[in-house]
Amino acid sequence: MLSEQDLGALRRQAFWSALLSYPVYAFIIAACRLRFGYRFEDLKRFQRAVWKELDAHPGPVIWAANHLTLIDSFLVFRAVFPFSRAAQARRIPWSTPEYRNYYHLGGFIKQRLVRLLLYLCRCIPFLRGGEDEASVQWREKAFAKCVWALKQGGAVFVYPEAGRARNGWFERHRPKDFLGRMALEAPEAKFLCVYLRGEAQAYTTAVPVHGERFRMEFELAPAVLPAETSPRQISQRLFGVLGGLQDRWWKRSGLRRNCGGNDVVDLKAPGLEENIDPVTGEADEEWLSRHLTPKERAYWQAQPAQERFKTFWKFFAAKEAAHKALAQAGIVLPNGGFLLLEADLFRRKVVYRPADIQLDVAFAAEDADKLHCVCVLRGGYIGDDENPGDVLSTVAPVPQGRAAGEFARELCLSFIAESSDEISSPAALAFAEEDGAPAVLRRGKAQDWGVSISHSGRFAACSFMIG
Repeated sequence: MLSEQDLGALRRQAFWSALLSYPVYAFIIAACRLRFGYRFEDLKRFQRAVWKELDAHPGPVIWAANHLTLIDSFLVFRAVFPFSRAAQARRIPWSTPEYRNYYHLGGFIKQRLVRLLLYLCRCIPFLRGGEDEASVQWREKAFAKCVWALKQGGAVFVYPEAGRARNGWFERHRPKDFLGRMALEAPEAKFLCVYLRGEAQAYTTAVPVHGERFRMEFELAPAVLPAETSPRQISQRLFGVLGGLQDRWWKRSGLRRNCGGNDVVDLKAPGLEENIDPVTGEADEEWLSRHLTPKERAYWQAQPAQERFKTFWKFFAAKEAAHKALAQAGIVLPNGGFLLLEADLFRRKVVYRPADIQLDVAFAAEDADKLHCVCVLRGGYIGDDENPGDVLSTVAPVPQGRAAGEFARELCLSFIAESSDEISSPAALAFAEEDGAPAVLRRGKAQDWGVSISHSGRFAACSFMIG
């Protein structure tokens, strides 16, 4: 796969990177401190702990970290690698950035300065999108370069998710085979798993906020265990390790960990037919344009006429559930801000368009009478056909004469108590509001359960997260 010309280029890049390692690293430190004001909690203690284990392993190392911003590689390197070790060229990891994110930034001068910095930081650009022959060959050659670096006894830095987590959550249930493939090529390697995040990093952004303070967790794990023979086995184990580090990080965080939402729609409620006919699918144009983006509108129009009524309300329920999940993370949408959200019913995603945040949605109940949509921003797995996930939900008819909102709250408390062996009765729980989002109190303390309630016509519903 790699020609002599490719190998020569890699050796030259390694030479110049080693020669200029001190000034390049000094620039990274200066940028972190002076330009962005970043700080790292207990940095020296963290580095001592990492290098105590790395020094006991003389072989190659695959760095694997969570991915939230465009500068995570610099942040993780700064957190792990002490300036005093900048001369240890073999230990400096080769990074794997997405080519389209970095190599065309700015004008003529800035673009070349960025490319020079990436070259000296030992970057091997990947082209992650595209299934055409040229894109596949690019990825395979980049992969071969990483394997070459590992077989020289060096280190490679990869993002197991193959891109930024658009919801701000590392999902351990969705492993990619890339990690496992690399491990099988260098079975003597170790994985340096790192979870790094700032306390203000509620979701993915281009860069962390100015003055951010980062906390880190790590674990050194074998690349391949004796019983592991497939890339998926290895990747699943390493995703589990990173997921465990994420759990450790969130135990000390002031942010809400679990952010979820739900919405129920009574499809037979008379008001739902005011602007759209349930039989013909004919709808008021102005009303549609206020609720559906052009992409959603195209999907809606492609549906059979008899399905358009239900399809519209599926879009509506998905957006309402996402609205509630975002509110739990501190992102409050204005009233009527439907066009700020875009739902993809096929992929089961909702995107908050201003920040490109992706949320997972699923229809927990769907029949001729009702729709019930649940949504997860972060804190757990929404589930699929094989895995039940971390969201529990229920729908119930509102008893005649009962206020729907009051019944929805009672339903939620009863459902939580019934779902837990530790809660004897709904009387042990109470509802409150925390930062504009509903919260359940237990022993007077708000619980981080991602609780959400809703009601529509004849039905009330609720959801919460068990993560």
